[in-house]
Amino acid sequence: MYGELESNFFLLVKLDKNKAFNLVFDAYWAALYKQAYKKVHCNDIAQDLVQDVFVCLWDKIDYLDAEGSVLAYLFAILRNKTLKLYEKDEVRLRYAVSVASKVLPADGHSQNGILEKELKAIIDAEINRMPLRMKEIYLLKREDDLSIKQIAEDLSLSEQTVKNQLQMAYQRLRARVKSYDSSLALLALFFAKHL
Repeated sequence: MYGELESNFFLLVKLDKNKAFNLVFDAYWAALYKQAYKKVHCNDIAQDLVQDVFVCLWDKIDYLDAEGSVLAYLFAILRNKTLKLYEKDEVRLRYAVSVASKVLPADGHSQNGILEKELKAIIDAEINRMPLRMKEIYLLKREDDLSIKQIAEDLSLSEQTVKNQLQMAYQRLRARVKSYDSSLALLALFFAKHL
């Protein structure tokens, strides 16, 4: 099914780019969304990622290799965009964690001091709820600043297992901070804008 669709796609690109694009969009959107959702566990973010993938397809539609697979190309774009999203979120999360773990100023009544305490408490509570192995890996990364390779060697695990555990830990922390209903959301926005 896909082989015929892809050969039709490359023929259509020369005749009518819009039809070629719509053909691929209709055929592959659901598969790309399913893959994106599996990675990010958020409907809106998954839809945004897939939309970005199709924007890239449209931008490069005239330059695609007719010998290649459109579906493989789209999944490669999705993978790259997902990785970039994780990198961006990880940087923001690390910044929030580092701010929350610093010594608070003497003025304990200041709004920032209160929010920093709340953020630290939320993060610490979520870390304590993590499965033991995930918590151990996360703390080795965060507190001891060990590389993934060092952690894998110390714990006799594969590097991929360490990466997966860290990714799940970051997802848990992001989800917990996002779900917290207070003015902490303003603090998160402040951090995001000032990175």
